[in-house]
Amino acid sequence: MSKHSFTYLIIGAGPAGLQMAYFLQKAGIDYLVLEANAQAGSFFQSNPRHRRLISINKRFNKFPEAEFNMRHDWNSLLTEAEDADPLFREYSTDLYPHADALCRYLQDFAHRHHLQIQYNTKISRVSGDGAGGFVVTDTTGQIYNGTRLLMATGVQAPLLPDIEGIELADGYEDYDTDPARFENKTVLVIGRGNSAFEVANNLTNHAAIIQIAIGNRPVDLAWETHSVRNVRAINNTIIEMLHLKSLHGAVGLNVKTIRKRPEGGYTVTVIEELANWAEPKLLEMNLEYDHVICCAGFRYVLPDLFDADIRPAVDDHSKYPILDETWQSTTPGLYFVGTSMAARDLKAASSFIHGFRYNIRSLTRLLLERYHGQTYPRQSHPLRSIDDLRALSTRLLARLSVSAGLYQMYSFLCDAILLIDGGCEIFEEVPVDWAKKHLGPGNRLVLMTFDYGFHQFNEEANALGFITQQDEGSSRQCAAFLHPVFYYYEDGQQVFEDNIGESLFIRYGPFRSISTDEPYEPADDVECRVLMNILNRIVQLTDTPFSEKDALANHIFHPWPADRPLPANRGPMCKLSQ
Repeated sequence: MSKHSFTYLIIGAGPAGLQMAYFLQKAGIDYLVLEANAQAGSFFQSNPRHRRLISINKRFNKFPEAEFNMRHDWNSLLTEAEDADPLFREYSTDLYPHADALCRYLQDFAHRHHLQIQYNTKISRVSGDGAGGFVVTDTTGQIYNGTRLLMATGVQAPLLPDIEGIELADGYEDYDTDPARFENKTVLVIGRGNSAFEVANNLTNHAAIIQIAIGNRPVDLAWETHSVRNVRAINNTIIEMLHLKSLHGAVGLNVKTIRKRPEGGYTVTVIEELANWAEPKLLEMNLEYDHVICCAGFRYVLPDLFDADIRPAVDDHSKYPILDETWQSTTPGLYFVGTSMAARDLKAASSFIHGFRYNIRSLTRLLLERYHGQTYPRQSHPLRSIDDLRALSTRLLARLSVSAGLYQMYSFLCDAILLIDGGCEIFEEVPVDWAKKHLGPGNRLVLMTFDYGFHQFNEEANALGFITQQDEGSSRQCAAFLHPVFYYYEDGQQVFEDNIGESLFIRYGPFRSISTDEPYEPADDVECRVLMNILNRIVQLTDTPFSEKDALANHIFHPWPADRPLPANRGPMCKLSQ
């Protein structure tokens, strides 16, 4: 047995492992990636099972900035400007690409950057070295020492629900996808996420009846929750078929037991919760199906891989590791990167490449500061005059207009603006929780992020009903769709929250117009003045507020016709304007 020692060991050469390796390599830090299979991105050789990605590849976005266009490229990894990598759009022209294209892209990325990857190295054990580092042993007995360990392993195992006989069902990860097996058959799919709906969608033209057992609450749809982790439109044909009376559908069944029938197929005992009855009841039924497929999700950590003394804690469902604000597990020096970063982010895009690539860039900077004496990058800006205030506001508007990291990691990553005497320091793309914990105490701090504001509207407001602008008098405080939000803290305590409202393309100030040669003057820009008011509320450079009155000054309004009654449903109305 031989030993190999590195500052960082990265387990897994999927997109997260490659992204982590790239940033460490650019920083000049030694590392080694250990990959169980023969190529990078091997997970995508068989997943998604029906080979169509749900990470979008929107190639044309009108605006010229490369950073802005990364908002709509959900598959490319981040590189420094000098590397000028080909983007994923050169591998596929499809909005929802075939998984094979991602396999090619990831393998090319690894080769192009000469990343230090050892393939065909499956890990069998992770131990401590007695000095705070790690000893990793592979299945051949080779030993690798790492001062710190980065787990980029992605999906580790299916998450099996507590159902008697669940082992009898086929699993998403290995079921035979040949559609001929399901022709004119009845199929029960267990699950409520994208994997369950992916399976059902791909069988709709073959199976006679498909039922997705989703439990006792409605499915979370991405266009309602605005979260990419929820059921996506490309996968929800089954819901439309239910409401168009086409036999297939998602039903509120809780599976209790699964039994094989001697003549073939399954008898499934289900419980339906009838809480809406005048006298609430639980209805138990025995239903028969030709096929049962379990698609109940995945686990992103295998605790038994680790010796007991360094075993990371997991959540109550054994799905995710418990991570701190720097994605460090309960074991010091053991970090999780990639999809497992969603352990701390259930709103934004941490479970997808277009989210965790920014998390990993932030993590790299945090690691360099914590262990390698390199301070987190920051930019200084003076704040002594009105001109300084206007210049800072214009700078922040430019950042909000093109940033992809803040855009995709809304409410989770922020730009932290630390107020100092006569100015400020700006820390880009830090986790909100890290900023509050490490920059907040004893300081004045502004956190600039994006977020949604649907909570400002009545609960019955339908997300698809937001088709017109909000009342001018309350539109800024009642922004429903993604918009910039500013949180101000003094000594770790939030003092106020404010925002500059929505923008159709989420571009502001000089970046708002589609025309790139339109003249821009900050003094004439209402968004700049709004932001100046927000910042001036903190730094108090003037007692005179900047006008916010002309946001719609160039628009033509007509009074509502006297002979035309208002519609009964006037659309979503903000609570503040009622």
